[in-house]
Amino acid sequence: MSNPNTNEGLSPDVPKFEPWLAVMLLAIVPMLAALALSREFVLHLTAVSSILFVAAIGMLVVQERRKKSSD
Repeated sequence: MSNPNTNEGLSPDVPKFEPWLAVMLLAIVPMLAALALSREFVLHLTAVSSILFVAAIGMLVVQERRKKSSD
């Protein structure tokens, strides 16, 4: 049984939502919370946002390396 959530078999022109992009967008949430909360949480929320951003960049690099190795 095939998984309908996979992107296999789709033409390259079909847009798809990549996992790294979801993590990158999720990194915005702690920064918005830091703006809404008191000053004591700003440093912690900035750290969480930074970690998520770096993780998304890492995911993008791994994805691009896999694409190059499969070509």
